[in-house]
Amino acid sequence: MIQLALEPRRRRPAPLAPTGPVSGLLDPRFKYQRACETDIRKTFQRVIAEQKKGQRL
Repeated sequence: MIQLALEPRRRRPAPLAPTGPVSGLLDPRFKYQRACETDIRKTFQRVIAEQKKGQRL
């Protein structure tokens, strides 16, 4: 019986986590919040205030 001494296979490095905005429901960074826990008026007020300051979202 012949046995070959092979080096173990190299594994690919783990992919880097994306740093941009969450792209959708399947993105692992997506955090679900129930509708009753969100206040859309506050969100729009924050966005409008940031736009007035010239900040990008």
